Amino acid sequence: MPRTVKVAVIGSGLAGLTAAYLLTKDPHHEDVSFDVHLFEKTSTLGMDSSSISLSSTRQEQDWRVDVPMRSFQGGYYKQLIALYTRLGVKFAPRDFSYSFSLLSTSETGRQITAEMIYNGSSGLGGVSMPSTLDDPPKPELGLSLRAAAKAWTIGLFVVWSVHILFCYLRLLWLSIPITRPTGLLAKWTGFEQVWTEFTHAIMVPLFSAVCTAPEQEVLDHPVEEFLDYIWLTLGTHHYVVVDGVRDVVGRLVSTVRNVHLSHLISSIDADPDDPDLVSVNCTNADGPKTYSGFHHIIFATQANRAGIRREAVEEQMRCLEKFTYHSTLVINHTDETLLPDDTRDHRDLNLIYTRTGASISTKTVSPRCLPSSYTMATHVLPRPPGFPAHLPAVFQSTDPIIEPREGRILSVARLERAILTLESKQALKELYHAEWKTWWRGPREEALGRLQGAGRHRDGGPGIWVCGSFAYPGIPLLEGCVVSARLVVEQGLYKSEERFSRLGRAGLAAFFW
Repeated sequence: MPRTVKVAVIGSGLAGLTAAYLLTKDPHHEDVSFDVHLFEKTSTLGMDSSSISLSSTRQEQDWRVDVPMRSFQGGYYKQLIALYTRLGVKFAPRDFSYSFSLLSTSETGRQITAEMIYNGSSGLGGVSMPSTLDDPPKPELGLSLRAAAKAWTIGLFVVWSVHILFCYLRLLWLSIPITRPTGLLAKWTGFEQVWTEFTHAIMVPLFSAVCTAPEQEVLDHPVEEFLDYIWLTLGTHHYVVVDGVRDVVGRLVSTVRNVHLSHLISSIDADPDDPDLVSVNCTNADGPKTYSGFHHIIFATQANRAGIRREAVEEQMRCLEKFTYHSTLVINHTDETLLPDDTRDHRDLNLIYTRTGASISTKTVSPRCLPSSYTMATHVLPRPPGFPAHLPAVFQSTDPIIEPREGRILSVARLERAILTLESKQALKELYHAEWKTWWRGPREEALGRLQGAGRHRDGGPGIWVCGSFAYPGIPLLEGCVVSARLVVEQGLYKSEERFSRLGRAGLAAFFW
């Protein structure tokens, strides 16, 4: 008869769903049976809780819009791709094109002017001429003057393209691990004027959108992680899930029997019947409720939301306080004015920003937009097959710095994202440790940090584990959710349950690779 080990997973984002799935995907073991309880504060599983459905009388199925957009790129998301492949999740390449546009305001209105058009495909698509350079000369100038003006414009574009190419090649060179600098992006970019302009016009808006962070936090970001991202994604495709995040959630939760939705955790305390176990106290529509007898707790939520009243994990809690979070805003809408003014500049992803130090008129600031230090990314959502053509186009703006027009808003979601800092990078060493076997791109030996498990290691009490995008090196993204959850299950729970460790470690390696 297998021994039952009771596990509470707090949070149903990708990290929590992955941990719960790995513990329940093969419940029939000789030694141990994991009884997993998944807790989520909202009425929908967290990874899909902000998504929306758009209906049409001409379609049998609703158009499901993922919030936020869950794209991923080949070289940076290896274990996410392995997980999706194992689950049978279908995904397809989507090599996004980009526009980089400047937002300026005046008493007469605002202008969104494209400064660069990037055609995607990891640079293979090259760049295109923005509409400001592609406007035909005025007819009254005469043939010779029009020809001269056109030649001058093309010449400027060629010089500008060479400038971009030079900076891009330099960026690739610096992203090679053996040549890369370290430190804050702001210090690293204080070189010559050309390079500085490239950084502030392209690099900062791009990574402001990737990290959903304001300009100063991007400039204060450790540069090594940005260069890793550039190096590892070089020559790879962007992908999107064909059937949306709801399909991923359904597959991950299919093996979890105990799912507690609309359960807001109030505290986690020692079990009154056994000091080596813990109880989860929460509140739902029926009032306070307590679930007892847990051997392990997996916090798969934001580091700043984790909480437990137990002396054995005080050091772990102090570590989690060093991780920085900020709010991000995602609005689905039908307002085309959140795109470049000229339709020729519209691309899949449209990054819109202001000049450093510029301010936006106060009349554009509202609870449904963020300060102008953010980069607004407006995604032109592709219509699903059969969706009526007469209906307006749908856009998803992340971190809008101007508010969509009233009556055009479909949904508003406020989320939280971790942002890497030098302090959190140091704190991560207490949760995750790795040793590289080669000088670039792995493989590397990964292990949990000394604070993982907390009470389990110190006094034989319950295991307190932490996973999430922040609990893995690099920019906090979906890959960190999968890897940190895998390590917590493989090297945490399986290893701490000694009679199960051999089977667990072998099983997980086979599962992913």
